[in-house]
Amino acid sequence: MNSKIILLTFSACLALVSQTLTFAQKQKKWNVGISAGYGRDYFFKKFHGPKNEIPPGSITHFHSFNSLKSDLYVERFLRPRLSAKVKVEYSVLEMPNHVMFDITSFGWFPKNERHHWGSAAIGIRGYLKSKMPFKIFADLAAQGDYFLGSKTFPAGYEHKFSRDTENYYRFVPSINAGAGIRWKRFTLTADYQMNVARTFAIDNPKIYNNPKHLKRSVTRQGISLKATFLLSKSGEKWY
Repeated sequence: MNSKIILLTFSACLALVSQTLTFAQKQKKWNVGISAGYGRDYFFKKFHGPKNEIPPGSITHFHSFNSLKSDLYVERFLRPRLSAKVKVEYSVLEMPNHVMFDITSFGWFPKNERHHWGSAAIGIRGYLKSKMPFKIFADLAAQGDYFLGSKTFPAGYEHKFSRDTENYYRFVPSINAGAGIRWKRFTLTADYQMNVARTFAIDNPKIYNNPKHLKRSVTRQGISLKATFLLSKSGEKWY
């Protein structure tokens, strides 16, 4: 069943890319690119409730060991050196086991837990005016992150993918900013992403509204370096 879903998703993505390229190649205002990136995400866990209920020594600051990212984006020029950009991204974060969800984590665990995230962003990109072949730009976007699930690799157990969020919110709004340099069809970008809301842990409304019940929330921010190849490129007059 999982292989069929992956195959259908891959086929749909190929069809989307093919249609997008066909359209973009007829337009001189459009860029279509694919990116691969590597980075790290940093998390801050906060406890809400009576302080005496907080487990002593609990981890509140932690980070991914690495974050692998891939995305597809479409860029359309609105005027010279200013464009609108839409991006969809898939990320895999290699995490210390149990630290994200476990309320009583006291120490670092092996990196055997992987979190899968999907995101979509819409924003603008501005280019500096330059006669050089290298074009410098800056990005700013509103982004929505969606937690797809996690997979753990415990010794002696079956490796299963789980969509369980441990009562955290699955969708989190974020902002995304970046700066980079483009040369012909190649782009190198440094990205920064930050949640603008917390992912609260909620059991049910009655417990959540109980001031004596200890609740958790997590915020995330991340940095990454991305390499992009333009599948379709706009005319040079727009830069």
